[in-house]
Amino acid sequence: MASESEKLPRGVMVPPVAARVEIQPEPPDVGARALSVAARLLAGATTFFFLAFVFAYFYLRSLDQNHFWKPTAELLKEQKEIHVSLSPNQVLGAAFIACILLSALLTIVAGRQMKRSSPGWLAPAIGALVLGIAAVGLQCVEFVVQPFGPTDGAYASVFCAWMAFYLIAVLGTMYWLETQIATELRARRAPAAAGGDIKDPDRLIAPGLDAVVFYWTFLAALGLLAYVTLYLL
Repeated sequence: MASESEKLPRGVMVPPVAARVEIQPEPPDVGARALSVAARLLAGATTFFFLAFVFAYFYLRSLDQNHFWKPTAELLKEQKEIHVSLSPNQVLGAAFIACILLSALLTIVAGRQMKRSSPGWLAPAIGALVLGIAAVGLQCVEFVVQPFGPTDGAYASVFCAWMAFYLIAVLGTMYWLETQIATELRARRAPAAAGGDIKDPDRLIAPGLDAVVFYWTFLAALGLLAYVTLYLL
């Protein structure tokens, strides 16, 4: 039969205190471990979500019913079901993935500078945020200028759905990164007074930034997969 200690959750526990005694703050490594595990669980969930689009792409491409997957110019003249070109804009696609990869690289630089306790981590983090938002803007322009829509065949529907959901994931990650930047800027603008409850805000920001760096790097790799699949194959 399990003892009482075996029934308790594993990990660092807040020590018990007597009645009417101020509870000590949670150990920093508890929150850091929770954020690390959460980022990896989120990456796993994201993988399973986008695997659906990878499967749809290769399954529908292998079927290629009536050669409508990506019809040639000659076939477009002969049939009426698909009347537009299904080729996305290569320039916008290349610019999009370049912004994604450069943004992920800058977050890695910011994370390493944070681990070295360098205050300069904020500059690459802001650069990563700007590039991530620029990537979203470029893909929105792509949706406007591309000659096809989600109802123009199997490839068009996979392209539009895959990239639309990817942009939502990118926006969410950029918001996550922005919260880390905003917290740091607020801490620098109004440092804690003597005896305040947060004497070293970077100690609390670092675990969150590490989680963002991990997930954004992972999401950038998924973006590279999407670019190669949708634009180059």
